[in-house]
Amino acid sequence: MLKSLYTDSQFKELVSHVISNRPYSLHRTFIPADCDLVLYQHLHDEIELFYLESGEIEFMIEDRHILLKEGEAILIPPGLLHMALNPHKRNCCFYAFLFSTVLFTEAYSHSSYARFVQPLKHNGALYVLSFSPANGWQDKFLQLLVQILQFYDRKDIENWELELHGLLFQLWNLYYANHMLSVDLSGTYQKLYDKLKSSLLYLQENYGADLTLEQLAGHSGLSKGAFCRYFKELTGTSPITYLVRFRIRKSCELLINSDLKITQVANQCGFYNISHYNRAFLQYMKCTPTEYRRQYPESEN
Repeated sequence: MLKSLYTDSQFKELVSHVISNRPYSLHRTFIPADCDLVLYQHLHDEIELFYLESGEIEFMIEDRHILLKEGEAILIPPGLLHMALNPHKRNCCFYAFLFSTVLFTEAYSHSSYARFVQPLKHNGALYVLSFSPANGWQDKFLQLLVQILQFYDRKDIENWELELHGLLFQLWNLYYANHMLSVDLSGTYQKLYDKLKSSLLYLQENYGADLTLEQLAGHSGLSKGAFCRYFKELTGTSPITYLVRFRIRKSCELLINSDLKITQVANQCGFYNISHYNRAFLQYMKCTPTEYRRQYPESEN
């Protein structure tokens, strides 16, 4: 993993994704064959539609690996850590269309519009999807996406803005009807979040403590079994996996912004076994804590 000038210590992307103050952006990037890295590791608040015009790349989204081929696309929900590699060392060219969820919510006063995008914020991992032209409705999705990509580098936004919005709503209707509804969380995410809110807040405020499932479940007034089941429905992962990932991200901040020894960082973030911390860090961040800290020499005394 390479240090990026475009992310903060939690890998939040610092790049602004707007066109003429509109809440979306459109990029086209060429990657030469000798470049291993296609996308640096990062996350952002926007929804991303990534279309591979040429080449073949490997996406890593949280703990999932997805191979993307020419003419295919992938949807990345907000807040998911992702990167992409060029495993076959071929020339690659891709488009990235990023847009804010406000396009589906703030434009309308009725709260029911939130169901079209809010579930992606609560449980993004469930809504990751790659699109292939071999699939009927996905091919229609790709055709609409390609029409949106044709606006790349056009400056006369006043002449095509409404057309882009219309294409995006058609595209999203396909995705919502064929994938989001099949996940079947869009109508229940708020109830699940309300059930687990106390536990989630307690976990995020006390991640450095020796937490147990019984403790976390108790803060929501649930049995351990019900808590684990509801938690998996809401977040797409188990409470323990969620906790480990949260601790790793917090440890990244300490590695960069303090001169604590790695053992001390591990202990403050709830890892009392340094070997466990090193293994978890390597699995999630694709490098060791020492390698990660070296990428930010300005943090060293």
